Amino acid sequence: MGPVPGGNSNSVAAVGGGANSGEAPRAFNPYSHLDAYGQSTSDSGFEARGSSRAPQPLSYAMHTAPLPHVSNLHPHHLSSHAFFLSPTQREELARRNDAVHAAAVPPEQGGPHLPEELHVYHSLVPLEAAHGSALPPALTDPRVAPPTAPGASLHLSGAAGEPSRVFGYRSTAYKALCTLDGKAYVLRRLEGFRLQHEAAIGLVERWRRIRHPSIVSVREAFTTRAFGDQSIVFVYDYHPLSTTLYGEHMVPKPPQLDRRTGRLQAVSMSISERTLWSYATQLTNVLRCIHGHGLAARCIEPSKVLRTGKNRVRLNGCSVFDVIAYDPRASASTLAAQQGEDLLNLGKLLVSLACNSMAAVQNLPKSLEQVTRSYSAELKNLILWLLGKPAPSKTADELGRLLGSHVADEVDSALNYADLLESGLSKELENARLVRLLCKFGFINERPEFDHDPRWSETGDRYIIKLFRDHVFHAVDDAGRPVVDLSHILTNLNKLDAGSEEKMMLTSRDEQSCLVVSYREIKNCVEAAFQDLSRAR
Repeated sequence: MGPVPGGNSNSVAAVGGGANSGEAPRAFNPYSHLDAYGQSTSDSGFEARGSSRAPQPLSYAMHTAPLPHVSNLHPHHLSSHAFFLSPTQREELARRNDAVHAAAVPPEQGGPHLPEELHVYHSLVPLEAAHGSALPPALTDPRVAPPTAPGASLHLSGAAGEPSRVFGYRSTAYKALCTLDGKAYVLRRLEGFRLQHEAAIGLVERWRRIRHPSIVSVREAFTTRAFGDQSIVFVYDYHPLSTTLYGEHMVPKPPQLDRRTGRLQAVSMSISERTLWSYATQLTNVLRCIHGHGLAARCIEPSKVLRTGKNRVRLNGCSVFDVIAYDPRASASTLAAQQGEDLLNLGKLLVSLACNSMAAVQNLPKSLEQVTRSYSAELKNLILWLLGKPAPSKTADELGRLLGSHVADEVDSALNYADLLESGLSKELENARLVRLLCKFGFINERPEFDHDPRWSETGDRYIIKLFRDHVFHAVDDAGRPVVDLSHILTNLNKLDAGSEEKMMLTSRDEQSCLVVSYREIKNCVEAAFQDLSRAR
């Protein structure tokens, strides 16, 4: 074994801490029960009940493969992606982050003139192409469907000056940042509305108390003249890159290239029955919550149901009709009629989705014939029940009982998805530890000079760190080819961070120095060198 450059003859022994080195007894090693491969040396993976052996802490020295209940549902080939969040999930989250931070197009580049501040909100960004305005590139990613934020639907805006078909007023949606908490929200502006009753806007407070996973939460409403007219603004939670059921299932999609044939193929607009049941179940749960709070949704319409994920829908536009159509003489019978209309509108929504057309509700007999040909009798009977005459027994709670088995299917799907997300999260669990370790390597290795010693990073304990760096990142095979193996890197870094007692051989680049050290000893070198740098600040 060659000498350590710049060190004395006892430097390796000092690092190793041998039995005769005179140092204090070693601290308890949590990995003494592991062999050289990180496996337990006991005969069984389970300790007997009542064993006197001290419990061992978790071993961070090994990468944990996906659990069977997740990997069997979602099989994948072993690759670098097996160690991290899936590329699909990562890309989706990255796109959403881009949408949150997207800025408005300046007026000199064709963007609209918007107020710098509106109430407690600023940095307004249009979320739909209303009145000929341009959208930021981050919000018009050609790789995804045209984004519509909560309440934003391209077909509602139409040409400049055209009122919303749903609300009856010209409507525009903006993303904005709140000065109070720094979060992004959606501002839904109705132009030309004059508040006649102060009590009307107070109804928004009742909606604020409702928190449901399938409702786009309402935050507040206020009137403003910041746009040069009398407008009312409703504030909702922001769900980046969400679309509407109208845009998802009723707007024809452009042909897509078939990778197998190389030809353009028409995109099927039909919706699977399982998806329709999922939509019906989620919206039923929404109505049960809203009706239970003594309110009516009054906005069950394809352009007012957001799709914020795969088959994940949220009801949007809540509280708008309560304000703009406020009736001070409303009674309990009025509320009952509005709640009954919610169920009727849900039936019309399902018919429109099943037929992929908003015009389907104008000719129900013909549309129901199409439903009969494409879907089961159970789904048709549900639609007929929703479209039937109002009755005291026709409530959202009764609808929930009719959907019993499909509610169970929806729960199963939600649990499977939760398992998938938890598996993705577990892959990212140790990233912070490894990043901190790599940062320490960056501070120590190849440092030009420290403490007036230009060879500081090449001598003593730092030389051992350099050899370990070469072993992990600069290894070559028998043919001299670089070893580009992510599992090799992760295994060594995890064992180093855990301070494993497993020993390894480190060889210098000129093959003149050869050291046999443990991961624990290398970890001590890293910590000592980093402490030297920290104390010099």
